Amino acid sequence: MIISIIGRPNVGKSTLFNRIAGERISIVSNISGTTRDRISTNTNWNGTNFILIDTGGIDEKSSESFQSSITEQALIAIKESDKLIFMVDGKEGLNPLDNEVLNLIRKNHKKAIIAINKLDLANSEHYASEFSVMSEFESVKVSAYHNRGVTELLEKVMSNSKSIAPQGTEIKLSIVGHPNVGKSSIFNLLTEDDRSIVSDIPGTTRDSIDYNINYLDKKIKFIDTAGLRKRGQIERGIEKYSSIRTLKSVENADVCILILNSEEMITAQDLHISGFIKDLMRPCIILLNKIDLLEKFDRDNLVEEIKKKFNHIPDIPVIFTSAITKLNIEKIVPEAIKVYENSIKRINKKDLNSCFLDAISRRQPSSKGNKTPEIFSISQFKVGPPGFKFESTNYDLIHFSYKRYLENQIRNNFDFSGCPISLKFVKGRRF
Repeated sequence: MIISIIGRPNVGKSTLFNRIAGERISIVSNISGTTRDRISTNTNWNGTNFILIDTGGIDEKSSESFQSSITEQALIAIKESDKLIFMVDGKEGLNPLDNEVLNLIRKNHKKAIIAINKLDLANSEHYASEFSVMSEFESVKVSAYHNRGVTELLEKVMSNSKSIAPQGTEIKLSIVGHPNVGKSSIFNLLTEDDRSIVSDIPGTTRDSIDYNINYLDKKIKFIDTAGLRKRGQIERGIEKYSSIRTLKSVENADVCILILNSEEMITAQDLHISGFIKDLMRPCIILLNKIDLLEKFDRDNLVEEIKKKFNHIPDIPVIFTSAITKLNIEKIVPEAIKVYENSIKRINKKDLNSCFLDAISRRQPSSKGNKTPEIFSISQFKVGPPGFKFESTNYDLIHFSYKRYLENQIRNNFDFSGCPISLKFVKGRRF
């Protein structure tokens, strides 16, 4: 899900962005128009992962340099967002520019929550009543600077928002990677159609291109995406648009097919993209493309390198491919389907408890002072990807290393290759 913060200049958008993100990402100042580009980050609230975007202030009538580009970038964010936080200045009251932004929201038929900001002082709250003319949208009084009302705002924004789950009617496979690794070539081979333009020029693909096929009894949708670069390497204009579309394709994917260039080994950008896949909890397989250009010794080294550098995605399947020789192209879809089926797999409680009784008896969680966590039961509470709930006393004392041990027990006993796993610890007691 993509959520964008929009509004006229200097209403506090960047302050709210930093507050929700939990770190200082956007530059904040009293100078109107400080934020010019769309700035995005991956964040999480109450277990829901989403992309948060900060935008420049919208002022279509301004004659300042960059303003037309700023407005254009904000419009792209509005169009591509699932939900909007429309920020206004409660201290100043309703401004004609607020109506300009409101009209853009209406024109694009978007859902928005109005954040009435800067209500730091008791005597400023009466200005909030001016915004009642926007009654078609819910509103929340906030002070981004003092962290007032932000939780209530997020609750309203996230209401009726669901974590991504498989639809069951179609398996969506997003092909991702940095520019010029062979994504479009692989896409064309998988679809047996030259839908994507292939060239040696990085960045040839600028939009997400999809294609549907039938594979045995399953419907498959392939999505070819633009190459993802680091934030600082993304150019203004159309490439930023492409980047947001690509990130949304990853979020909506049932399985991501991450393509690496075998000649380059593993780049920092490969790890950046894989980290994004991990943050959004998407299942994944890796294709080592252009493998025909490497000797066998180099291939062995590359596999070892993947195990080391991609340890944040355990049990990830790796396939050696060559778009030129068509090596192992036929293995991609079956492997992706297997990973997808792993992601929607349910393990019954009896088998889970049987597995963990043995695991916990062999290794107990560490004590802290005179308190010792005790785990009573485990159950699977979701799929797509799989999530497991542990009932325990003193669950807040369970060390991350023991949580990793428990995840390893799940993976050792049940096949979840290519799938992220989430663990949830709740208060429990022995009956």
